[in-house]
Amino acid sequence: MNAVDFKKGQGLLPAIVQDAATGEVLMLAYMNAEALKQTAETKRACFFSRSRNQLWVKGETSGHTQQVKEILIDCDGDSILLRVEQAGGAACHTGYRSCFHRTLQGDLAERAGRRVFDPKEVYGE
Repeated sequence: MNAVDFKKGQGLLPAIVQDAATGEVLMLAYMNAEALKQTAETKRACFFSRSRNQLWVKGETSGHTQQVKEILIDCDGDSILLRVEQAGGAACHTGYRSCFHRTLQGDLAERAGRRVFDPKEVYGE
């Protein structure tokens, strides 16, 4: 943990989540020291929710968990990369495999890819 500089991000650092098998970028979230420690100990992706101001384990509600295969830290110690095995087929809470499922076309964002699950069925929204 000494290689990680949480002071640079006022206690929160960006964590990129990548499929370990394909290299696909699945999502970006934030981690504090406690989330990183829990992730390292359990090998299940844990993040810090800025909107809820609390830790959350990916997949607790949806079942779409992330088994962490490798944790990498960038050269400045202020960014985290998790290489994971994604369970359930989707990382995005909107039902897509990746949170990066929209392409920017001029001023418009167009959906790319297909929805893996209906969020209303999973989250009851």
